Amino acid sequence: PDIVEAGEIEVGRLYTDGDFHRVIIIREYEVDRVEQLLAQINPNEKTIIFCANQAHALMIRDIINERKTNPNTTYCVRVTADEGSIGDQYLRDFQDNEKTIPTILTTSQKLTTGVDARNIRNIVLMRPINSIIEFKQIIGRGTRLFDGKDFFTVHDFVNASQNFYDPEWDGEPVDPEPKETP
Repeated sequence: PDIVEAGEIEVGRLYTDGDFHRVIIIREYEVDRVEQLLAQINPNEKTIIFCANQAHALMIRDIINERKTNPNTTYCVRVTADEGSIGDQYLRDFQDNEKTIPTILTTSQKLTTGVDARNIRNIVLMRPINSIIEFKQIIGRGTRLFDGKDFFTVHDFVNASQNFYDPEWDGEPVDPEPKETP
């Protein structure tokens, strides 16, 4: 069984994605989501993961770094307000398309706007999004053009995209191509 690391469980209550890392914390739930993500992405593609809060971003970073195949200690880093100047340096390195490390960033609110990193291939939603403006800003992180980049992928673990279905903005859906094993 999963172990609740923080929070009190109310018997009979149905917990939703919005409750995780706000009301209760279950590490194994996050481990499962990270393992699903790592199985779906190319480990060399730049990825931003949007988490519920700074503590959640820290936990996701740690889980990824426990399970990564890349030996670099800054393969996955957290970029939130708590990191200060080191987080700003991680972000600059991530934005530099000549650099491959860091490859994955975890964040909560900091990177929803104003980040110009052109080679982002994966946008990962691990927290509910309640505003269409914020949703479009987050998705916009993947829309930057880069030589040889014709697509990016949204990995939506919280079904946020269902709240903001907009055919005029989205266009026609495209079936995903199977991932090639590196």
